[in-house]
Amino acid sequence: MLLDNKTKTEDNENATVYDFLSSYIEQGKVDIVTGYFSVSALARINDEINDPEGFRMVLGNLLKEENQQDRALNLLSDSLGITQVLNLSQSAIKAVDFLRQEKVQVKTIQRSFCHAKTYIYYDPDTRKNFHIIGSSNLTDAGLGIRESGNIELNSASTGNNNDFKELTKWFSALWTSKDALEKVELPDKSKVSVKEHIINLIQNLYRKYTPLELYYKVLY
Repeated sequence: MLLDNKTKTEDNENATVYDFLSSYIEQGKVDIVTGYFSVSALARINDEINDPEGFRMVLGNLLKEENQQDRALNLLSDSLGITQVLNLSQSAIKAVDFLRQEKVQVKTIQRSFCHAKTYIYYDPDTRKNFHIIGSSNLTDAGLGIRESGNIELNSASTGNNNDFKELTKWFSALWTSKDALEKVELPDKSKVSVKEHIINLIQNLYRKYTPLELYYKVLY
């Protein structure tokens, strides 16, 4: 099945990646590899796809720009549109709620550029297993939850077929490799878990900005 986030047909009502995930994920386990993610995508998962007993997420290195926090936050927010910005604080709270769950584990790739994007679901009933592999990051545009000029294309398949087995082996090898880090080193040389660091970044979206800061942001 192809998912391009745009074309719905009689044979394929789940044209977006998000439609597919929300339709087929139940209470099993989810593995995700993504180059980028957005706060609102995490918030949507927290609200609507939070039944699985475990999430393992491998994220691309969004943390290189430590000395450019605004750039990091813009990447995290996925959009500078006024509607998204006004809703960002509430989404940030939900994203942090999602990440703080013990069942959510997060690692990052820093030594290499993570260009892979895949979503893997494991169900006790192996007939309900599925995987998606293609171009869609864990962002609003990548999941198809907002209109975008991006041209995405993903292949989705259900069941415990050979491709699923090979992909799960690939993910396991990546998860346990030296490239997938549990902690990141901050500019002051201290180390913090990837999950806690991302939570700290997102929590900056809660804070109240001064009128001067808002003025500068509008000018930018």
